[in-house]
Amino acid sequence: METHTVTGEHRSLSAWFAAATPSPADALTTWRLAPQHPRRLATGIIFDVVLADRALVELAYEILHRYQQTLGPAIRFTNLTTAAVLVPAGTQVRWARLMANSSWPERIVAPVCLGRDHALRIPGLLPLESNMQVEWLEAPNIESAIGDAPFLTSPAQLVRCLAEARSLLTPDDERSTLSRAVSAVRAVLHTPQRT
Repeated sequence: METHTVTGEHRSLSAWFAAATPSPADALTTWRLAPQHPRRLATGIIFDVVLADRALVELAYEILHRYQQTLGPAIRFTNLTTAAVLVPAGTQVRWARLMANSSWPERIVAPVCLGRDHALRIPGLLPLESNMQVEWLEAPNIESAIGDAPFLTSPAQLVRCLAEARSLLTPDDERSTLSRAVSAVRAVLHTPQRT
């Protein structure tokens, strides 16, 4: 999946992210002086964060895009095999139930959701430097926002697409014949047909 970058830092978007810092006014001043630098934000205030394997998140985002679902901000850590999806605050409370409904196999590490008492490093909204340890997989889009807040990925849709991505990425010898057949049918149904 291609990395998307923000072409300009929108004031309302900066203010929204600043609400997840101890001093929003100081954060806004600092970010104005260095818009390209990464930011450390507290989770559980304006968003929670789902952490999962980067390949899993990238494929889940491709599936969400294919299903024409909202793609909220997501980041990937270039020095790790992990990605993070910003989801609505409060998601952490119901995450275990959402994952239980997805029938996630015990042998595969499940995505986790972090709420209060955690922090996340996000890229600057004007990432000018290359070789950063964190970059946007999907940048926040102020044009598709409610008020000053960007749309965030729906937790229920994210779980479904992470489960579908997991089934597509699991080696064939670990999957049932039925699940391989279902994945093959989905791939055919969602592949654009040339006319």
